[in-house]
Amino acid sequence: MKKKIVSFLVAAFTLLGCVSALAAQTNRLIVVCYDDAGKLVYSTLMSEGEHKEIPEEFENTAKKIFVVDADKFITMEEYDAVSSATVPAATAAPTEAPKETAKPASTPKATAAPALDADSPYEKAADGVYAPALITDIVRSTNSDNTEITSLTVYYQGKEVSIPIEDEVTISSAPVEYADLKGQTAMSLKKGDVICMSANVAGTRIKTLDLILRPAKEDIVTGTESYGTNFEDLFTTGSSVAGKWPYQKYGRNVTNDKYSYAFGIVADVNNGTVTLLNKSSNPDDALDIDLSPNAYVYTCDVRGKEYDFAAGGIYDIETSLPSSILREDSITLDDGYSYNYALVRMVNGTATDIIEYTNYND
Repeated sequence: MKKKIVSFLVAAFTLLGCVSALAAQTNRLIVVCYDDAGKLVYSTLMSEGEHKEIPEEFENTAKKIFVVDADKFITMEEYDAVSSATVPAATAAPTEAPKETAKPASTPKATAAPALDADSPYEKAADGVYAPALITDIVRSTNSDNTEITSLTVYYQGKEVSIPIEDEVTISSAPVEYADLKGQTAMSLKKGDVICMSANVAGTRIKTLDLILRPAKEDIVTGTESYGTNFEDLFTTGSSVAGKWPYQKYGRNVTNDKYSYAFGIVADVNNGTVTLLNKSSNPDDALDIDLSPNAYVYTCDVRGKEYDFAAGGIYDIETSLPSSILREDSITLDDGYSYNYALVRMVNGTATDIIEYTNYND
């Protein structure tokens, strides 16, 4: 195995003529690109956490990263996680969002994701890489190359930022209820949608986009549509969230998966726990999810024709039902209540990101 790796390195750096540069670096990584036949066509050096611009002609090739100090290969996804380089941190959203017709002269170049804030709910930067983002505005604009793009204003990692999305980037996955959105551009997204993104190695542009959830138009419990026992049709592809992560199922204990999601009626918030319900009349089926004290909470008020948005913390979570109802043998869910629903993202079984949709039936 060692001889194979050495041979590989010689081939890679013969291609670039940079063997001497490798010897001078620490925390060394090699990005390698292969064509469809598995032939090495490009490689470049970089340090851990660094971003490298890959020539455009190799952007769509198969890629791996060789970690020199560890003497092993990792996938691009693994590098995204450990480097916090997945989603570029774009510009802060303006206080007053531009109108749909506005076309700024240029879109600032995105940069690498910033270091964790002191009050972040994530233990590691990698935990925030694929965090959900709530769309608060969508604007058609023009980038520095005079190319039309879609700028999404989102709540992401506790901040409101603007993310530029090129038209060549299409939605990779969408939940069962909105499966027809797969393959469409960012312009098909709407305010109130929850998405996740990833960026290129250089951290300069978004390369993948997934729709995690779109809020239902009518109340989910008392309406005529059925979205599954765990409401899974609203936020999963049928077996997972965005084709990547498991979801929690009602009637069972919350699992400690590295990353997972749940969706349901916000029934109670008490002693650092949020309780979610499905349509079941049995309160024993509820999901009790531990809350990070610093969890990001985004609220979308669906009451009006135009959604209202806010960002806060766990003390801003609004419940739907009187807490005493959970002590009853059965629960009657009818249009006498105003319902609030939450999409909850968990890291190791603890909620770190919560998107709440409030005032259904109001």
